[in-house]
Amino acid sequence: MTAQENMALLASKQSLAKRDQAASVKVKQEEFKQGKFSTVIDNKTTLLAKGLGITSVILLWQLLSMELSELILASPVQTLTRLIELCQQSDFWLVLLTSLKRLLLALSVASFIGFCLGIIAGRRAWLKAFLSPIRWLLMSVPPVIVVLLAMLWFGMGSSMVVFITVLLLSPTIYVNTQKNIEQIDNQYLELAHVYHFSLWQRFSQIYIPAIAAPLCATLVIVCCSGVRIVVLAEVLGAHQGIGYQLANASSNFDTSELYAWVLVSLLLVAILELVLLRPVQNYLLRWKRAS
Repeated sequence: MTAQENMALLASKQSLAKRDQAASVKVKQEEFKQGKFSTVIDNKTTLLAKGLGITSVILLWQLLSMELSELILASPVQTLTRLIELCQQSDFWLVLLTSLKRLLLALSVASFIGFCLGIIAGRRAWLKAFLSPIRWLLMSVPPVIVVLLAMLWFGMGSSMVVFITVLLLSPTIYVNTQKNIEQIDNQYLELAHVYHFSLWQRFSQIYIPAIAAPLCATLVIVCCSGVRIVVLAEVLGAHQGIGYQLANASSNFDTSELYAWVLVSLLLVAILELVLLRPVQNYLLRWKRAS
């Protein structure tokens, strides 16, 4: 067989391989469209799965309450009954409003600090190096130690709670923002330089769209962590708030009220996600729906 025939045979085999590969890709695309490999589920399936998850948690809670003493674990019915009683008291809404104001203030300040520093550090290596030991220190120290130190510096009250929450949440927002800013393609920044983009245009047209998806996930994590930190700080060093009421219920061995306030803190996270984070997420990811 001549060299030309060998080349022709090799080209024929490569052509057949490419054709088979294209056919395989087409089959997989059709199967994906039919839902065989799709990870997207419809709204009914999502609601059903969430309902089953909530039901399983409540059933497990009920089974454990039947096995354990009421002093250890109150039943779901006892907790819900006590929660309804608390909602009928005027002090309940004042307590909830106090914790909510502390949380929203701390989230706003922490998001602003972490986001701004993250954007700058993502483009300026010297600032990243300068903040690296501070970031490591804040993300490594246990929250209880920060609470005890803040009590010495600020005393007991809202200032201490907000300071602790900001100090512990800012590094998380900073790290996620800085890492994603570093991954932006330099071609977009060069294009912005060529067309003389203003600072606001770079911020709104390049930085925000590039980090929108991870930023939304970060905000959800920070919101959940913020509630935990605020409640912890209130337990150890505040005269009002959900954490303060948790400490009182625990000292009085009132387990039904204790778990009622735990349920309030969980509902607070759910409300913040629906009322605050969901609109922000829809706004930041609006370009996905447009495409």
